Amino acid sequence: MTVYHTVSRRNGDEIIVAQAQRQIQTFFDELKNGTRNYRTIASLDSQISQEYRGRCILELLQNAHDALREVPPGEPRQISFMLKTSPQPVLLVANSGDPFRRENFYGLCQLGQSPKDPNQSVGNKGLGFRSVLEISTCPEIWSTPPIGGREAFVFRFDPDISERIETAARDLDQRGLNARSPFDSNLPLLDWSEEQLSKYRDQMMDDSHREVKKFLSPYSIPLPIQGMIPEVEFLLEQGYVTIIRLPLNNGGSEKICDVVNSVRNQLDKLNCESMVFLSHIEKIVIDINGEQRILERMVESDDKFSDRTQYQRQHLLIGQSESNSDNCTTSEFRVWTRVIGGEDDTKQADEIRAVVEGLPNLWPEVRRVVISIAVEDAPSPAKGRFVIFLPTEMTTGTGALINAPFYSSLDRRSINFQHSYNDLILKGAFDLCIDAVIDLVSEEPEQWRARSIIDLLSSSATVGGHEWCFMDKLINRALDRGILLETHNIILCDEGWCIPSNVRYLPAIPEDIPVGLEYWRTHAAFTIVSNLLDGRDPSVKALIMKLDGLLDPTESEWGQTINQVAVSVQKCNDVDWNGFLKSLIAVLPSKMKDESISRASDPLATVKFLPDQDERLLSVSGPIKLFFRPVRGIGDDTDLIEHVPDSLKHRIAFLHPDVRTTQQE
Repeated sequence: MTVYHTVSRRNGDEIIVAQAQRQIQTFFDELKNGTRNYRTIASLDSQISQEYRGRCILELLQNAHDALREVPPGEPRQISFMLKTSPQPVLLVANSGDPFRRENFYGLCQLGQSPKDPNQSVGNKGLGFRSVLEISTCPEIWSTPPIGGREAFVFRFDPDISERIETAARDLDQRGLNARSPFDSNLPLLDWSEEQLSKYRDQMMDDSHREVKKFLSPYSIPLPIQGMIPEVEFLLEQGYVTIIRLPLNNGGSEKICDVVNSVRNQLDKLNCESMVFLSHIEKIVIDINGEQRILERMVESDDKFSDRTQYQRQHLLIGQSESNSDNCTTSEFRVWTRVIGGEDDTKQADEIRAVVEGLPNLWPEVRRVVISIAVEDAPSPAKGRFVIFLPTEMTTGTGALINAPFYSSLDRRSINFQHSYNDLILKGAFDLCIDAVIDLVSEEPEQWRARSIIDLLSSSATVGGHEWCFMDKLINRALDRGILLETHNIILCDEGWCIPSNVRYLPAIPEDIPVGLEYWRTHAAFTIVSNLLDGRDPSVKALIMKLDGLLDPTESEWGQTINQVAVSVQKCNDVDWNGFLKSLIAVLPSKMKDESISRASDPLATVKFLPDQDERLLSVSGPIKLFFRPVRGIGDDTDLIEHVPDSLKHRIAFLHPDVRTTQQE
């Protein structure tokens, strides 16, 4: 720690001051030459803080995640968010990853100059750090020296620097080349000749200080930090190597309480879903005034790539606990990952190259793309989203999270799928969904497999911000590959995997009837969707209908079911016949109970469910005539009832005595 405070910081300070001095030199050179690029940067600073509004916590999380990428095995991979609301509100974001290096420092000081690979890093635009300006106008970076490095970067940005530079501009007007640097009085302000100074004066006409005040961005001019702050030292002693310290102020809000509430709300939104694709993180600690919430990520199993599927499948566990509670919950995710392009797939690599040519920064160098999809094994499906390592605001309409290095809007809220690069990735995501489903049904039925299939395939809504349906495009993609999903056993039923056209839903079965749900389910003459999929009914139904299936049993299937239930009731005597008939009336679809149906078209006319006292089941349309025991005696009928000649027994039957009848007046 002593080395960090002395030699390393002194070396870092020299680089920081030199960078600030270069920025000032560039600014005055532009004034001299009549160019105005600094105005563009100042305008972008303001625009970015607006575009990223409400997402600064995600941006800080992604930067911290990227810093963890090179952490050696066995070393901690942890991020901490510490919010203190008093005496002065401040947010600290710490990570145990790779400390700041020169390229990170220069990238942060120069807008849009990120050195990161879009396929390996969450942040790659070089813009996201500016999102902190929404909550803090004076951000600080505290970083230890990297292993083998000579310098520690400890610096800040401060809007008040504009006043010092404005003073330097006035000094330049008055003293010419004798004006001194606002960062080091031993250095001249500018390394110019008299001729350059004369050109500058002709160009500016004493207006330079106004340009500084209105247009020079203070967030490209780093300043060294002196001393140490207790909360930073505390985090350093815990093993963190980089801390972003953000004194909260009304950077973009009317009241400081609005800023604090915004930070709280954003921290509250960090959940298990946020960590699914952040593979470099093991733990996130969220500390608000000493009360901690901890998210921990663990890979339970990791199935390597196979020749047949060419993807990797992970069973992922993400736990959440709170310091002031015994509650600890664990969310389970299944994640499928596939690489398209690269050295092993030169055809796809060439396709990627063709669609990234016009993109900025390092995008044109991309030849390999990693696509992942994830579903949560939960009672009800998650709200699926498109993800660029962290969730965007675009929903998939399914229960699946789809992660890839999409090229998105600046704030990563939306994705333009009209762009050929994004369209290429989307097709890759469809392929991965299809292959995962086919592989899932190749194994024995399990609840997580059944749920996963529905979440991967079925859409309950259109894709956020668009009019197209994920399920429609996925089915069409399968057709392009010669795969008819409607012919695959992809729905879990009581009997196992079934094709969509063969499965049905039971109607709602009242709880208070003698022949209840399990009885009808057990004796149904049609295949019923497994109750392991309860909680996903809308998605299951949407998928069945999309693949030309039927939700309701046909009249013929109902007829067979009624007969089978009647046979069971007759054999088991668990329910009397009156209870059976009461249950039948309660369960049957209303159209099958319509009294206006003619005998010829009545679907129940031929169904054998009327019992007689000789233990036969009869249909109303059969040749046998039914007789009922009278409620009260009517003359000689008693003799007829008790003494049916053998020659008529095949034509006449008496209703089972347990079926109660009433006499109509």
